[in-house]
Amino acid sequence: MFRLEKFYAPGFNAQEYWDDKYAKEHRAGKSSEEFKSQDFWPLMQRHLEKGKRYLDASCGIGGWILFLRDEGYDVEGIDTRARTLRAMTEYDRDLKLKIAPMTAIPYANNSLDGVIAIGAVEYLENSVEKAVSEAYRVLKPGGFFLLEVPLLNAIRRAVYVPLKKLQRAVKSGQPSFAMYLFTPQDVESMLEYAGFEISDVEPHELPAANSHYGLYIDWPFLRGSKPYELNILGRLVKAISNTISPWIASTGIVVVAKKK
Repeated sequence: MFRLEKFYAPGFNAQEYWDDKYAKEHRAGKSSEEFKSQDFWPLMQRHLEKGKRYLDASCGIGGWILFLRDEGYDVEGIDTRARTLRAMTEYDRDLKLKIAPMTAIPYANNSLDGVIAIGAVEYLENSVEKAVSEAYRVLKPGGFFLLEVPLLNAIRRAVYVPLKKLQRAVKSGQPSFAMYLFTPQDVESMLEYAGFEISDVEPHELPAANSHYGLYIDWPFLRGSKPYELNILGRLVKAISNTISPWIASTGIVVVAKKK
């Protein structure tokens, strides 16, 4: 597990920035196809059942809650951003939302059939293991935990991480914690230590053929004219990497684990 740090501009507060951004956004107007096109949607479908109770932990702007509800599933949500949850309930007053962190999930032991955490635990500085143990606690025996986190892939290990370490060594100022990057072994070991049994492990990337979140974010010289779209060189890097193995450049990893 690699601790990624970034040097922000003086006066920039990352927490305030994202709080403000999320408070002004919600899933309204987005097509269900945006969620169905995600490469892990078939995997999620295999584990979801109508009539069961699920939690989207760190639900953000609520995209997955609204989509899954429209698909007929019972999904509730927690997040620490009060303004975001308020905006969501103004959009739909029937949503079941609570202000709470993943490290203190406000549900009883063995009360949920599934916990979903997509792009969530990597931002929990020094608290990832606590969040995983909380997911285990609230799940019923046989319940599943679907976890999506950024992947410490081969390109990042070989080039990106050494460059970040070099930047940390030579640049003045104090960097701020940004997130963690995980290898598949990191995620599996963490889940198994908490008591989970691994069910499925898959790489994850944006669905559009010419897009790639990780290559776009990590390497500015691979960026195209639109958000997350790659230029010709970026597309070539993506194509070569995926030809060898999707694990070489994939941005994320999705793991489903079951509570024994």
